[in-house]
Amino acid sequence: MRKGLQRTLALLLTGVLLASCGGKKEEELPERLSGSAVEAHYKGVEYEPYNTEVTQEEIQARIDSFVDSMALYPEVTDRDDVRDGDIVNIDYTGYMDGEAFENGSDQGFDLTIGSGRFISGFESGLIGAKVGETVDVEATFPDPYPNNLDFSGKKAVFTVKVNAIKQKQAVELTDELVAANTDYTTVADYREYIETSLRTQKENYAKSSKESLVMKNLIENTEFTGIAQEDIDSYYESSRSYYSNLAQVYESTYGYSFSMFILYFFGCSSEEEYENLLREQAEFEVKRTLILYYVMDKEDLTLTDEEYEEALQRYATQYNVTVEELIKQVEESKIRMLALQEKAEQLIYDSAMAVGLE
Repeated sequence: MRKGLQRTLALLLTGVLLASCGGKKEEELPERLSGSAVEAHYKGVEYEPYNTEVTQEEIQARIDSFVDSMALYPEVTDRDDVRDGDIVNIDYTGYMDGEAFENGSDQGFDLTIGSGRFISGFESGLIGAKVGETVDVEATFPDPYPNNLDFSGKKAVFTVKVNAIKQKQAVELTDELVAANTDYTTVADYREYIETSLRTQKENYAKSSKESLVMKNLIENTEFTGIAQEDIDSYYESSRSYYSNLAQVYESTYGYSFSMFILYFFGCSSEEEYENLLREQAEFEVKRTLILYYVMDKEDLTLTDEEYEEALQRYATQYNVTVEELIKQVEESKIRMLALQEKAEQLIYDSAMAVGLE
């Protein structure tokens, strides 16, 4: 199921897109959005395909990463002072204005000095500290600090205990290493698995990229008329409500702040950027829907009972509900409309033409 239609069904299931979710079934298709695509040239839309070739360099990089993850880290015993490039095991607690702050502490953490993994001043402040010693290190959060915008540009003091200094000891890639740490018995089998896995990932990405580019190009080259701002606003508010609820789940389950949530899911470093993105998506989805109406009408698309039942089962499986639960939450007419839109969208993608990749 396509991303746009996935979002639509998700909104229907949460009951925020249309007030009439649930209740009695309707035989007629639901009322359409206002406006229309004037003339959509939906057949033969050009797009530049993603290259799915898997190179030996990519396979070797995965293998190198695996071997690196198996490295041993014995403690350094011939000195006790922390130096640049050392791997140190530390306990730390961060304070701001004398108060410990949330998510600012850890125990038994391995940190490579000079890696830049921690905020400015933290790692350099540990150089010269000795094993067993507890030191206070002053560090400054970057501005902006996406993980917590309230911390942007602020100074903090970290009380750090140095538990040990370690050194990295590489291991050799052998059949024994592979058998002990993977589901495969030989290096050759593991290499073949990596190649297959990479190819599958690239093919999946290529499919998603194709659909995104085709729809984007089609929308950009289609004239629309009569689009109602209230339809865009409705989709925006529905999406905003849906993601706000999802953000609360991530906060209670994983401790994500809202700023962390929008950075992780949308790549947005501010709420303003996030709000603007949701509005752009809302306009895009309304136009996409109008194009699908156009294709449905031009092709005189219909849905057989078998296609409806297949879509019903697929949607239920995708959202981990039974078919009975799904039809209680979403009217049959809306499910049929989604399935018809999916059929129209597939027609667009099937006829698209790849260009620019030899």
